[in-house]
Amino acid sequence: MLNTKALSDTSAQLRTGLIQALTVAGVITAISGLLVQVSVNGFSPRSVMIIALYFVLVVAVFWLVQRQRTTIASTLIICVFTLSTLFTQPSIALLLATLALIAVATLGHWALYAIANVVIFGKFAAAFLAVAQANNWVYSDAGIQIAMQISALVVVTVFTRFFATAMQRSAEQTRRSNELLRATALVGQDVSRVLDLNELLTSAVNTIRERFNFYHVQVFLVDEKTDQATLVASTGEAGQRLLERKHQLAVGSRSVIGQVTARGEPIMAHNTENDPVHSRNELLPDTRSELALPISDGDRILGALDVQSSRANAFQNEDIQALQVMTNLLATAIRNARLFEAQIRSVEENQRLFIETEANLREIQRLNRQLTHSAWTDFLHGGNITTGITLESNRIVDDLAWTDRLTQATQTRQPVTGGGIIAVPVVLRGEVIGAIEVSADEDMPGSDTLEVVQAVADRLAISLDNARLFEEAQEATVQEQRINAIVAQLQSVSSVDDLLRVTLTELSQSLGAAHGAIRLGGPPDEAAIPAETAHSPQNGNAKASGNGNGSAAS
Repeated sequence: MLNTKALSDTSAQLRTGLIQALTVAGVITAISGLLVQVSVNGFSPRSVMIIALYFVLVVAVFWLVQRQRTTIASTLIICVFTLSTLFTQPSIALLLATLALIAVATLGHWALYAIANVVIFGKFAAAFLAVAQANNWVYSDAGIQIAMQISALVVVTVFTRFFATAMQRSAEQTRRSNELLRATALVGQDVSRVLDLNELLTSAVNTIRERFNFYHVQVFLVDEKTDQATLVASTGEAGQRLLERKHQLAVGSRSVIGQVTARGEPIMAHNTENDPVHSRNELLPDTRSELALPISDGDRILGALDVQSSRANAFQNEDIQALQVMTNLLATAIRNARLFEAQIRSVEENQRLFIETEANLREIQRLNRQLTHSAWTDFLHGGNITTGITLESNRIVDDLAWTDRLTQATQTRQPVTGGGIIAVPVVLRGEVIGAIEVSADEDMPGSDTLEVVQAVADRLAISLDNARLFEEAQEATVQEQRINAIVAQLQSVSSVDDLLRVTLTELSQSLGAAHGAIRLGGPPDEAAIPAETAHSPQNGNAKASGNGNGSAAS
């Protein structure tokens, strides 16, 4: 793809080549005519001056071209050719006039073109009038010849100017198309590189404004309720002020943005002075034409790209096509950016859940350690079990003493080695419930011994807890059996007094209790009943006296 500089260089090269070719052709034409004239009339001071003039012209033109001053060079050869037609013979004047008209039609601006045409056609018109007067306004071969020359020059100047203008317009369209493609490529690069939506849209509107040379460019996005189009990116100071006040337009409102977001098709205001769809903005007073294109993702309208120009009827088909490509790129970018934001939110949510899960896991581990500690503390202090043994001289004996290594392994929760002895903590669900200490075999490597002892300690912790649970289950079973036996005895008795006596007797026998008591009702009010009558049978309370009056004791 050609860039603007390459197009400009190509145009300059063509212009330079045309100037040089016209200069050489003019010089050859002038010198050829001069030589013909000299062969007839001989050399004269005027001939020498003409040759010198064209020599200076060639040198000056090539000198100017080398310094890239093509405008001055083209003006110089146009002036020389045009003036030469006034002072040369008719046959040579026709060739020079043709070259002058070609030069001014291709290289000159409109004012210079008009002046050159007036001078050249003025000379030939004067010659025609002179011939007509000499022949008393009767047709003559000389007059017809001059009229044909004038007609030929008219064809030359009109068609040359037409083609030169068409080529210039084509070159301008090519340049603009190149700018549009370049702007599209830049936006496409941003789409593939930038994931932040605000940064992407801001870069896009600035690129479009600079490359397309528009007055103002902005992007609106439709909100989730699809009833408002909110400005999210805008150019210039006016755009910044619009962003600060959070400019919005209702979808479907009488405005270019409102209509394009409602219809989903391009909306153009050719002349804002008399276009009813345009909504004037006091911050953009120079807007004379406006074009908005929908930014769509499938059937869903995401927003609109709005471009404004300070010229009426400023938007061409090439602009609309290029901007449509822009909107497609922006739609892709918006979809990607929103997907990226959704992924970021999902990652943040997963991270939050992960942190909460870790916290819950730590709390569960703490509760497990706490329950394990409580269970083993109650188990070790609640029964007649062995809590320590030692291997001495191939004999296992009970031993409750703790060595320094056992104590250190329990406190640090890490294996302790040294002096051929290895001490490893017995850990159950994160809680230390004991420790193992062994003397390492000299023939076995220390790392292997530590690994074996550690593995045994891990399995011992699980087995000890299983054994504890089994013993507690057995105790619960025995206790349930005792309760069932007492309940069976109670079901065989029908009187209250016998129920109290049987209950207290069975409990004493089951628990081995030396003392027991049962009272019915509530304790007496000491403030209302005298002390000497507080324990009398009339106070409504049972006393453990063994007299059968609503009480039992043993």
